[in-house]
Amino acid sequence: MKPVKWLAYSCLHAPLTDMAAFNWMIGQVETHKPDVIVDLGDSIEAMAASKFKDSHEAEWTLRHEYDTHCKLKQAVREAAPKGCRLVYLPGNHEDNIMRPGRLDKAVRDVCNWADPRNQPELAHWHIAAQYKYCRVQGCFRIGQVCFAHGYEHSSSGDENQALYLGNEYGLTVLGHTHRPTPAIMQCRKGVSVPLRYYYANAGTLRQMDADYMSRKRKALWGQAVVVGEALPVKSPRMTRCWSAHVELFRMYDDSFERCSERMAS
Repeated sequence: MKPVKWLAYSCLHAPLTDMAAFNWMIGQVETHKPDVIVDLGDSIEAMAASKFKDSHEAEWTLRHEYDTHCKLKQAVREAAPKGCRLVYLPGNHEDNIMRPGRLDKAVRDVCNWADPRNQPELAHWHIAAQYKYCRVQGCFRIGQVCFAHGYEHSSSGDENQALYLGNEYGLTVLGHTHRPTPAIMQCRKGVSVPLRYYYANAGTLRQMDADYMSRKRKALWGQAVVVGEALPVKSPRMTRCWSAHVELFRMYDDSFERCSERMAS
């Protein structure tokens, strides 16, 4: 059985994507040549459906978001090896578009983010899940590796989700929080008892100077991808059938310090 090579990234938030981080991610695709690329969601900002529209300094149309997002997705597809499977998991920002109470129901259907008539590039991508906190409907799996956008924000959220969404000896790969893990993390009971569940977080590829975070702690925000291999096993195995690691581009403080240095010079 041949292992499947995969790469996962998260949270482009088009049109707020950090193009330096995005281009770095494209380089990772070209370097690792994965068999499967997983977009973990929140690839569009969906400002039109946001409860916090006034938090944005600039405004744009949903059409502009979709057009920008399609160009980014196309760049990923063109960088991918021939035959690479392209998987897209919706996040909470995609889900907001169709969520009752966000957009007027009279126009909700024609704004559907998943409709290739609105985003033609999505005809090349497999939308593999729904945005539901669910082991079955809310995840995409390659063997023992589980991919999901993520649902929790707390410091223990990634671990909690790995214990619920993942399987014993398995790895759960998440986004959502914009906080990448420094490496593959092992779940624990208390401080000293390791469990046979593992998790990783891909962080974000958006601009990290978000207005709404100006008075919040964002030192843990960072830009990364998670890369690995997994045997496409169907039944539970009492051993690990995968390997993975986190590739980090930069953390928020790295970006801020570089900007400060440029301003000082």
